Amino acid sequence: MPLPGWADHLVVAALILVLPVRGAWEYRRMLRRLRSGAAYVRVREYRSTMIMQWSLAAIVVLIWWLGGRPAALLGFSLPAGAPSMAGAAVTMLGLAFLFAQWRAITRLDDEGLAALRSQLDAVADFLPRTDREAAAFRRLAVTAGICEEIVYRGYLIWYLAAYAGAWPAALLAGGAFGVFHLYQGAAGVVKTGLTGIVMGILYVGTGSLLWPAILHAAIDLQGGASARRALVPGSVQPR
Repeated sequence: MPLPGWADHLVVAALILVLPVRGAWEYRRMLRRLRSGAAYVRVREYRSTMIMQWSLAAIVVLIWWLGGRPAALLGFSLPAGAPSMAGAAVTMLGLAFLFAQWRAITRLDDEGLAALRSQLDAVADFLPRTDREAAAFRRLAVTAGICEEIVYRGYLIWYLAAYAGAWPAALLAGGAFGVFHLYQGAAGVVKTGLTGIVMGILYVGTGSLLWPAILHAAIDLQGGASARRALVPGSVQPR
């Protein structure tokens, strides 16, 4: 397996040390703009985040390509046999759970919606309210599903595995993914860190980024829709 080089060290240093601080700073700046009454603050924040994530994923892929490394080693593969069958099964179960959860959320009464709002309190200002914000957030969710999986699963796990082994690397990369969401507070770091660990286990176990990318995007899509349901009562009619 090819070993990390100086460019890899720089990228990983940015992932662990720079991006969490940048995210917290950007979140505070967004809050100030919201309170000042500026227009389309969330949409602009979503677009800025998408540009950053696609740029970072492009840098990672470029470093990978220039280094002549196999695409499969970055997770750009779909191994035949049991790994793909297991990945498909886990992904389908995850999607079914998210759908059932969404159906339950659409049936929440006022008390249930209040409880959901309290759970979202730490990041409520970031979440979509209007149709325009919801559309932009959906694009952000898909972006995160693709780009964050390339960077934090395929690339960071490869980097850490060179020093710690694949399974410990999945745990460490999950922790780094949690710290990346520092702007969400301690509870958000723990929640996203655990999610990152689950995605890392799915990736290492199947050898493909396809399954965690699908689940990651689905989780974010459902999260945005659920938040809008809680924050804008009546945005979804119970069925």
